[in-house]
Amino acid sequence: MLIEKINRDLKIAMKAKDQATLRGVIAIKAALLLMQTEANAKEVDKKTEISLLQKLIKQRAESLEIYEKQGRSDLALIEQEEIAVIQRYLPAQLSEEA
Repeated sequence: MLIEKINRDLKIAMKAKDQATLRGVIAIKAALLLMQTEANAKEVDKKTEISLLQKLIKQRAESLEIYEKQGRSDLALIEQEEIAVIQRYLPAQLSEEA
């Protein structure tokens, strides 16, 4: 389950003091817990988890674009780091050849 992996990675990021990973993992965990609460379910299926991760990436990509247009490279860097962290939890994409 994704939530179990997130909890493990959260502990690792806290011990390593990896702020970028910590921000990304906390965002994923918060979104998952919110989704579970709204759905009134203990577990969320794999397809829903993937959809949620894609939504989180899309939100950050939109923010990244805004920050770049405004010349806020400091905030843009944070969004890029979070996108990279969230992408780790998505299944590998097939290449065009595959």
